[in-house]
Amino acid sequence: MGIFRPSKSHIAGQLTRLTPRIVFNWNYTTCPDPVIAGEVSDDGDIMPCVFTGPNGEHYGGTLCAVGAFGDDGQLPGINGSPVTPDTATTAAGLDVQMDIQTTDNVGIQLIPGAGALGGPSALTVGTHSGYIDVTFFTPDWQDFDCAVIGYRKVEAFQTGYNAVAAAGSTGDVVYHDVAGFGVMTDTDLRIQTVKDNGANATLTDAVSKPVDAQNLRLRVTVSSAGAVTYSFVVNQVAGAGTLAAPATTAAFSFNNGDVIVPFIATLGCTVEEDSLFIKDIEVQKSPGTSFVN
Repeated sequence: MGIFRPSKSHIAGQLTRLTPRIVFNWNYTTCPDPVIAGEVSDDGDIMPCVFTGPNGEHYGGTLCAVGAFGDDGQLPGINGSPVTPDTATTAAGLDVQMDIQTTDNVGIQLIPGAGALGGPSALTVGTHSGYIDVTFFTPDWQDFDCAVIGYRKVEAFQTGYNAVAAAGSTGDVVYHDVAGFGVMTDTDLRIQTVKDNGANATLTDAVSKPVDAQNLRLRVTVSSAGAVTYSFVVNQVAGAGTLAAPATTAAFSFNNGDVIVPFIATLGCTVEEDSLFIKDIEVQKSPGTSFVN
């Protein structure tokens, strides 16, 4: 009797797997504290992160410091008075104020994924669809003029982006292609986009506002054709509530074939004893990426 020798294609067919549809899932009430490594002293310093999901699964991430970091600054970590379950007005979560207590114009950029290239959270336009969904909280939005999420084309971190977003500027956003949505200036939700390395961004006032001491949940969704849509909800439990489009929105699409990554960007605009909390992060990618064990 002959010996059955499976072909490579047969083996691949048996061992091919797909990454989960949800590729990043973290909430301060149901998950362990994230581990963020490194020392911060200069603008652009990179810190690798490990987030643990509700079932013990691990998610990588890359955090970039924005702005000068004073002696009294602190690495992002769980702060406040965490409760479970969360309430829409609980002042707790992953505090990303950095050094706002002594230094103006400091913040972060965070890619929820496995490094600067995004890993499993990266989308290829024309192949994948997905979203990034984040819940923020701060007692006073006048202390923070940038709490933005979105997608951008894969490239090195550009820390100048945060200030451009914070100003609600139509100037150069530094990144080649980007679609950002969130708090720009300290009172408004806005949409800021640029395509093909344009010198001027398109800025849209969403005619909606964050509310002091209430959760602000934001979502940016990219279709498989690259079309971007935006939604949000205020004063709901972290990661919950019914999302709706802002009062005013804007049409934008990434180019077919672009590889884009989800991002979070923040910036303080004063020297104040205050915190900016991230309570929940979820990233979806569909379909998953196939691989062979």
